[in-house]
Amino acid sequence: MIRTIHRAKYVLAEADLLLSDAAVSVSDPGRISRVEPWHDLQRSLEAEVVDWGSAVIVPGLVNAHTHLELTRLAGRLTRFESFADWIRQLVAARRSLSREDYLESARAGAHCALASGTTLVGDISASGVSREALARAPLRKVVFEEVLGLRPESAAESLRALEQRLDRVEPDELLRSGISPHAPYSVSAELFRTAADMARRSGLPLAIHAAETEGELEFLRSGSGELRALVDRLGALPEGWEPPGVSPVVYFERLGILDRPAVLAHCNYLDEDSMARICKSRSSVVYCPRSHAFFGHGPHPVRQLLDLGANVALGTDSLASNQSLSMIDEMRFLAGRRRDLRPEEIFRMATLNGAAALGFGGVLGRLRRGYWADMAVLEIPENLAARNLAAQLLEGAGECVATIVRGATAWRRS
Repeated sequence: MIRTIHRAKYVLAEADLLLSDAAVSVSDPGRISRVEPWHDLQRSLEAEVVDWGSAVIVPGLVNAHTHLELTRLAGRLTRFESFADWIRQLVAARRSLSREDYLESARAGAHCALASGTTLVGDISASGVSREALARAPLRKVVFEEVLGLRPESAAESLRALEQRLDRVEPDELLRSGISPHAPYSVSAELFRTAADMARRSGLPLAIHAAETEGELEFLRSGSGELRALVDRLGALPEGWEPPGVSPVVYFERLGILDRPAVLAHCNYLDEDSMARICKSRSSVVYCPRSHAFFGHGPHPVRQLLDLGANVALGTDSLASNQSLSMIDEMRFLAGRRRDLRPEEIFRMATLNGAAALGFGGVLGRLRRGYWADMAVLEIPENLAARNLAAQLLEGAGECVATIVRGATAWRRS
């Protein structure tokens, strides 16, 4: 039975499907039963009607790669000489955070996400407290438990901590767990294999920072460069370590990481061979435009990836390398920087593609019968025309006034 009807001037059911004066009907247990023009709606006397007026209802936005536990580090790591120097500062900053700091930080990040129309996040947790912090947050989350370690003893310790975290999972309909071996310069080959095997046996998704910097490529191919200097300084490399001599993607393939689709964050530096291998593995790439700009990277291969048929999603990364956790801000920034991307493509990356990357393909990312009723409501000027609506939203029209998860209002502007 229909329990709630959400009406608005426009419903952008998906990137290229717009309805004027339309409504989304929600039935128990929070799934969409109908999306149609208001005049066609068969209204139930028992249903509550929520009329959002001059607004557009869009699918809930998906932040496919973030670190909510680092929200408290906003503005603290802005002066650095290189990516390796930034990592060094991040490690030092993390050491200053208490367990309570991490809890408060993750909760603050979740609030920021909800207040900007995000209904699903792919959250990386190194602290191990994110699930606890987000347990009461009314948004969907895939919490990827991070593991690190190049030395056998540190890798073993990280695995023990991972097993304990996964054993403590409490039932939460809006939370799923995942595993995240951090990156090729911080995780040993054996730890990569073990983490991937655990994910495979448990049916958990895998997320990895991949091809993020040119220094990462140099580290893997020749064992030199700024990241080699960093891990040497930290005493993280085992004696006798030798570089694999290949690109990150080929390295993952050799380790069996790409035997099943993975979530590959950043992928700022990919050659044609790596892009082809990613597509073959059906893995997803998460592009973080503002974090990419923060570090001054070269042009991202997003256009080439999309043309090859890769599933490319969007993420904000953390506030340690970004100004906000708003996916609206992220889309607008990208639209202003990359004229080779159509507004509909950008919108799709922040909705449908993100949902697919995090394992919610077919149930999230568009407003359609049978999908979960996860939506964002954007207030728009009364004279905003329907023509090129997606483009107008990315040019600055529209402000989030409500975020809806499973048909219930999870956040509303006061």
